[in-house]
Amino acid sequence: MPDRGFYLRWIAANSLGEALGLGTTFVLGVAIAPWLGEETSTPAVLAGAAAAIILGTVLEGVVVGFFQAQALHRRLPTLARRPWIVATAIGAGLAWLLGMIPSTIMSLIDRGESAATGPPPEPSMLMQLGLAVLLGLVLGPVLAAAQLHVLRAQVSHAGRWIWANALAWALGMPVIFAGMDRLPWESGGPPLYAGLFIVAGLAGAAVGSVHGRVLLGILPPRR
Repeated sequence: MPDRGFYLRWIAANSLGEALGLGTTFVLGVAIAPWLGEETSTPAVLAGAAAAIILGTVLEGVVVGFFQAQALHRRLPTLARRPWIVATAIGAGLAWLLGMIPSTIMSLIDRGESAATGPPPEPSMLMQLGLAVLLGLVLGPVLAAAQLHVLRAQVSHAGRWIWANALAWALGMPVIFAGMDRLPWESGGPPLYAGLFIVAGLAGAAVGSVHGRVLLGILPPRR
């Protein structure tokens, strides 16, 4: 593989960025959840969704953008770091916004029914993984759209970055769903928090390994 060093650095950057950014978002979400308690009012549901979107934008978007920018600038010195970080944060914010809409709507619809009949049955893991693939195919291009404007000014064939992220997150989202299903939710505490960071890091490595291969074909040859 040409430029194997950059490819490995790119995977590491995405893994570390998602572990710190997305993992911290997950941990803070778990910490905030008890404050919401069993409250199912419309303000509480909307507040929880807003908190997730803000945390995802500020933490995942900025942190992942930072680590990606460091790796990419080393390989493509003409690319400025700040626009890439801003673009990544914008994409993350839009992806979190779109991703939270279905669950928020369902929470608002089901809040009355759940009080009377109990929570609905959980879908099978196979169904969850299928939905995760579809979610990745949809949200991957959203994450990459703002980055595309930055990348397009630097390289040719930048449009490949969109479908590369669709494929990457079609793999990354099932990693997250499957990993979450195996975490010690009942015990909580440090084992759960560590598991959240690990799941996020593994998802980042999976995502980076996919769109990193495409990125190698987009970037100009190393001098």
